[in-house]
Amino acid sequence: MWKSYCQPKHKVFFWLLLQDRLSTRNILRRKQMPLDSYNCEICLTRQEETVNHLFWNCPFAQECWALVNIETIQEGTIFQNITTAKDQLHNQFFMVLIILMSWTIWKVRNELIFNNRQMSVQETKNMLSVELNLVYHRVNERLKPSFSQWIQSLF
Repeated sequence: MWKSYCQPKHKVFFWLLLQDRLSTRNILRRKQMPLDSYNCEICLTRQEETVNHLFWNCPFAQECWALVNIETIQEGTIFQNITTAKDQLHNQFFMVLIILMSWTIWKVRNELIFNNRQMSVQETKNMLSVELNLVYHRVNERLKPSFSQWIQSLF
């Protein structure tokens, strides 16, 4: 994770995700923050918004992962899903995609909660594409052709 070409903000975000320290609704409940609901706002399945649900089990998240040909493990742990994604991608840049897709799902979630704007899966795909293209500029010069080719193969 720390050696990926992602920006530092992405790496810190993902580290927080792995440590279950993002301010998901279940964490806010633990901190006794009063909310109308502690359920996932994206899918409205009445599932509590946990890191595992939001990034892997939520139907919206599963659609997002499917965009890049990753099938998530229902009720699997974060680490099981990362390992599965790595096995499915077979690419040296797999961690970049996992971090940036997670980041994009988080941004979509925040857009809904704070701006009351529900984004489509296509808009999510476009956001991910923008993030990947920004990371391209951070990639080692000798790896840029393969990184670019890999991005094109995703979409």
